[in-house]
Amino acid sequence: MNTNASGHWRWKPVDIIVMVAAFVLFWPLGLVFIAWKFWNDRQANPTDLEVVFRQIGDRVWRLAEAASEELRRLFGKAGMSRETGNAEFDAYIRRREAEMAAQKMALDEEIAAFRDFLARDHEAARDAYERFRNTRKA
Repeated sequence: MNTNASGHWRWKPVDIIVMVAAFVLFWPLGLVFIAWKFWNDRQANPTDLEVVFRQIGDRVWRLAEAASEELRRLFGKAGMSRETGNAEFDAYIRRREAEMAAQKMALDEEIAAFRDFLARDHEAARDAYERFRNTRKA
């Protein structure tokens, strides 16, 4: 039993936080957590909640890595630029990719120009405000 020297159950702060959060989010989750805690504390070798979270995190991480590897395998590192065997279609895809890259470069240039404009406009507004403040002091 997961007890301390006096025989009382040992609830760690993380257990209480998770229980309160579970009740706040959806009250049946709180009940499920309490049931799990009582069942777990009566086991011969009880598992701390931190260990459970770490195991779940490790499983999620492994699944994410496997999914990422599968996507890399399916689409390749450079996107969907794999050859299909149809020469005309592959040429069309390469032309479209080149067009999109050119459009992206043009958009990036427009964004940079607009940011420069905003910076100059901000500086001009600051200068106008400073001139106004100087006339008010006099």
